[in-house]
Amino acid sequence: METNELAIFVVNYFDTSQPHWRQKASSNQCGEGPAHWSYSEILMIKRLVVLTALAVSSAAVARADSINGFFSEAGGTDTFTSSSITFTPNTAVVGGTVGGTFATYLTDGNPITFLALPGGLPFSNGQNTAPPGLPPLFTTTENGETFAFNITDYNAEFVTNGTDGCSSGGTCLIATGDGTFTGTGVVDYTASPGTFLFTSQYVPGQTVGSTVTTFSASASAAGVTPTVPEPASLALFGTGLLGVLGIARRKLMA
Repeated sequence: METNELAIFVVNYFDTSQPHWRQKASSNQCGEGPAHWSYSEILMIKRLVVLTALAVSSAAVARADSINGFFSEAGGTDTFTSSSITFTPNTAVVGGTVGGTFATYLTDGNPITFLALPGGLPFSNGQNTAPPGLPPLFTTTENGETFAFNITDYNAEFVTNGTDGCSSGGTCLIATGDGTFTGTGVVDYTASPGTFLFTSQYVPGQTVGSTVTTFSASASAAGVTPTVPEPASLALFGTGLLGVLGIARRKLMA
């Protein structure tokens, strides 16, 4: 029996207008049985069963609305210094394979809008916390759905010594970070944890901070850990409801 069906059964069982209550009430001669249950007790049990069943059902629905998957950026340009990065508007697009939830809506070549701030997005070498009130790092909209990535923290490396994959004599910016993906439109998805990777490089001869260069970026979402009770929890819930029925049965047969 499903959780909701069991709940409905218990509610109906405790309906004092049902025949099994009227029959016992008419034959009761010891002041026990149905008369032992007050109206407030019966009402409380009915409400408890219904609320618990609704909570379990709601959790099951939320489970399907988290975001998972990945996509990459192509063609974007930027300028950066040792303390900030500025994205060039209207240059980045979705590039390459798209997976998971994103694949339902996004296709190769769809525009991506990156954050535009006066003075650029600030950073320092090492771990950074996103400034309060920072708009989404990027958004992309296609087929009626808008995905946005809100950054919470990021690690930045300003590289000038030819390490971490940066070419000798070049200057690179490598950033990785965490945040949350949101999706609104056709489906309003639950905010889901995500990560991103960003790299940009000035080759030898380019002027750092004033020359426009290209960058690459990718992002992924891990979905939301469901709050739906595990099978063991659901079994305990069902056992509890059956226990209520057992108590009622003993009282009716007393």
